[in-house]
Amino acid sequence: MIQVLLLDDEGELREEVADFLRARDLDVTEVGSIRQFHNFFPQKSYDIVIVDRMLPDGDGLDLVGDLRLQGARCGVVMFTARDAVKDRLEGLQRGADHYLTKPIRLEELGAVIDTLAWRVRGNIEWRLNMVDWTLQAPNGGVIKLTTQEMGLLAALARQPGKTATRSQIADCLGKDPAAYELRNLDALVLRLRKKVAEVSAEPMPLRTVHGAGYALTQGLLVRGGALKG
Repeated sequence: MIQVLLLDDEGELREEVADFLRARDLDVTEVGSIRQFHNFFPQKSYDIVIVDRMLPDGDGLDLVGDLRLQGARCGVVMFTARDAVKDRLEGLQRGADHYLTKPIRLEELGAVIDTLAWRVRGNIEWRLNMVDWTLQAPNGGVIKLTTQEMGLLAALARQPGKTATRSQIADCLGKDPAAYELRNLDALVLRLRKKVAEVSAEPMPLRTVHGAGYALTQGLLVRGGALKG
């Protein structure tokens, strides 16, 4: 699971962002000051840090610069009210991967986090074998897939990082999208998650896109066949 450290002194915004990210299956730690940030980082390894620029005990950009000088390779997202081009350039030059201006648009943040997650967790490899219908987890554990589970993963693997709609998945499963019960798809995903959890501590890289469908948060290495679509 992607580990996120969120630093913002605005409690209401911080809680809203944290709830949004947790709904996307991320593990979020919240802090409100640079001092609190250092209580967690680097004592715990984080994949992504989100840092507000103006903080009660300093400039978040200085914090980001210090992290990069210390060799931190985590993804970094800056929040700021400063939207001038020179401020954006300074943020990127000092080590931020993305520089988002307030008010924060959550869907934009979600897209940024997805992009960073692909980069920082790219070393964790899931393998989908099209010949023997198995999914291999990063720890080597193997999950034997049913026809429906195989169809689901094949539909998702065709467009990694993008949302496969429920209709698209139903079509890939050989079902009539207009008649396919959505609760059956949700049950299928739940069963697959449970099977993965039995063999791997690393959760299935699958995200629910509420009201739309599902998306992979990480690519699958497909072996033994070609995906068409």
